[in-house]
Amino acid sequence: MSTSHAMLTALKAFHLDNPEATFEELTEHLRDIAVNALEQPQGDVYGLVLSDLAEGLAEAEHSASLTVAQAKALKLAYQVLRAHRDRVEGNVGPLVDLLEGPLGDPIGKGYQDQLTNRDSGLSVSLSVSAPQVPATASLSACEAGSKAVAYMDLFDAYMVERGGDMAPATVKNLTSSAKTVATLLGEGLDMRSHTRADMVRLRDALLVDRKPSTVNKLLTTVGTLTAWGVATGLIDRDFAKKLNIAKGAESERQAFTAGQIKELTRACSTGHLRDDWKGRALALGVATGARIGEIHQLHGCDFIQGEDGQWAVSINDDNGKTLKNSYSRRIVPLVGIPEATLKALAGTNGRIFKMSMSGFSAQLNTVIRDLLGTVTGEGLSFHSLRHSMASDLKVEGVLLGVSQEILGHSSGSITYDLYGKGSGVDLGRLREALELVR
Repeated sequence: MSTSHAMLTALKAFHLDNPEATFEELTEHLRDIAVNALEQPQGDVYGLVLSDLAEGLAEAEHSASLTVAQAKALKLAYQVLRAHRDRVEGNVGPLVDLLEGPLGDPIGKGYQDQLTNRDSGLSVSLSVSAPQVPATASLSACEAGSKAVAYMDLFDAYMVERGGDMAPATVKNLTSSAKTVATLLGEGLDMRSHTRADMVRLRDALLVDRKPSTVNKLLTTVGTLTAWGVATGLIDRDFAKKLNIAKGAESERQAFTAGQIKELTRACSTGHLRDDWKGRALALGVATGARIGEIHQLHGCDFIQGEDGQWAVSINDDNGKTLKNSYSRRIVPLVGIPEATLKALAGTNGRIFKMSMSGFSAQLNTVIRDLLGTVTGEGLSFHSLRHSMASDLKVEGVLLGVSQEILGHSSGSITYDLYGKGSGVDLGRLREALELVR
């Protein structure tokens, strides 16, 4: 049995690491996760990124020894992850369907009972493995009106109400973040009378020794807490909105030069990597600008050849795959990849790249450094291929909408129809754009 960290983490998150567990026990835990996703749609499961969990489950399906109960529950876990992602995007329907169907807890019964109990003032823990939050007296709105409310006071009150539904990892992360913020704000700051200037100073202080992306995550938790404080009457102002940093927050990686792209293409198409899995993965990255996780999850059936002989790849969330968001579903024409390579990819049964995500990423980035003579820390990695595609399309004057369709930033309502037939997006336009740069 494989013991990669990603796979073990995913199995533990869903209690699939216990071969003695019955299907009913595993289903009960999945139900808890689904209910938690309805109430705490923070975009993770027990503090773990959804896409990472899906990749870990996919690896387990491929290489782990599973009982019948574990195998059945693993399939359900995929559905829970996909429904949780939809919940993050504002669609609660799939989670409700699961709770009314295979997870066996009709909304009209168990979940509604929980909501009723909460409305009546009772504290209900939704997860059998949820941490026990100290039963300290919650700060009431009346109390808040008579004394100063420090940031940690607000946090403690929030955790009394919401902490029982959180996993230990989530509680630990939130507590650590709260202490960091509280220290920078200062114990003397009364959140009832905090100002916009206080929040701006907090952001500036966080930026001193942290990356913009990390600061944005911390500010998001601050915003969640202050918004909850206003909604519950503990404080009457919220100045934590619109603090996020745009410049430098997305990525510090650079784009490859035209010469570097040519060198990578040569190695994959006619060089020593042509028949190597690393060369095929690299060729797909160069040709599509797809995210490394999207390429790692590809199946042979995702490669499509049209009636005109042209090839394309479908980036989707079928067969247990996950995407960053619904906008990421797309079909991308394939330009510059040898026909023999495409046929080999399309002829693969199941997943093409069967190693763990961590191994996949590490080996590809090592190959890139070896080919180009770069070193770790220079900002060039597999993800730089995505930056390069976006940059090159812009330089060639390609319309923004076309670039978005290629990179998976376009509207999720678009229906793709292969090579422009019918009413779908004209993939011929996408191919023309790609031929300008690849």
